[in-house]
Amino acid sequence: MKQLETSCNSFRLYRLDEELESSNLPENTYILCSENSRSILYRPYLAGLELHECMKNVSLDYINSVKHLLQKKRASEVVELVYLAGGLYYFLSHGFSQIFKKNLPQCFIGIQRSRIEGTEGSFTAKMSYENFESLPDNATVLIGDTIATGATMAKGLLALEAALQEKNYSLNEIIIFSLAAATEGLRKIKRIEEKLKLSFPDSKLTLVVSEQLFTLMPNGTDMHFFGNDSIMPEETRAHTLKEYGEWLGNHMQCAVFDWGTRCKNPMRHYREFLEYIEKSLAFDITEEVKQKILSMKEATEKRQFSASEYLF
Repeated sequence: MKQLETSCNSFRLYRLDEELESSNLPENTYILCSENSRSILYRPYLAGLELHECMKNVSLDYINSVKHLLQKKRASEVVELVYLAGGLYYFLSHGFSQIFKKNLPQCFIGIQRSRIEGTEGSFTAKMSYENFESLPDNATVLIGDTIATGATMAKGLLALEAALQEKNYSLNEIIIFSLAAATEGLRKIKRIEEKLKLSFPDSKLTLVVSEQLFTLMPNGTDMHFFGNDSIMPEETRAHTLKEYGEWLGNHMQCAVFDWGTRCKNPMRHYREFLEYIEKSLAFDITEEVKQKILSMKEATEKRQFSASEYLF
């Protein structure tokens, strides 16, 4: 893993090198470390509008991290593919418009992920909606979404491939941003990358993920900071130990919990996070870990109370 020089002081960017072959990851995979992404990943009690505002700041880091790539594109050939509903809350159009002062056209897909019967962590994905009206020829496609098993992301990329072929259009580049991406999920994206190369030999796929690659739990949903499949720069490991400590780094239920719920149904997220906190407090934990958990409980309860108040 190599840290790259950037023209922006708000983040650090690392390129995965030897990790690509050993973990079978997409060829152009980068880890972006910033205070903006940490303000979300290490504050799991954030939800709703507060979370939206933080994510808008992250979107600026994301677009700035690939600004050198986008500057070489025609504005008419850049489009966002929005994965409903989680992708809406990556606010890529906000970051794009702020940096380039131009509109970012959007295509939309709706994909429902469902567990394969008889398995614990295997999922299939079914397309429920698609709109590729804004898709241009020689497309550079921006995507923002969480990646766990990779089933949803892979399904969307295959739908994009089919839409381009139906229009007899070419693909220039796909750039994927993810606040939380599991190493296992990126292995699936690697297989899709290889398939896309057969259809569009001159195309490129770039991945920019926040802070680290996470270890996917057997349930195929939760992602842990520490684990056998985690890949991270040393600064992320140090920050996780500082904020969470070893126990929470290994036992925090998920790096982002249910992203869609946090963004569009804050009260449900508060309830579910408080349930997790009560379960965690039942473990044989040190006083230091207990205090960290109780601090998050207090922060969650304050927000839960505020969300239930009258508007006026």
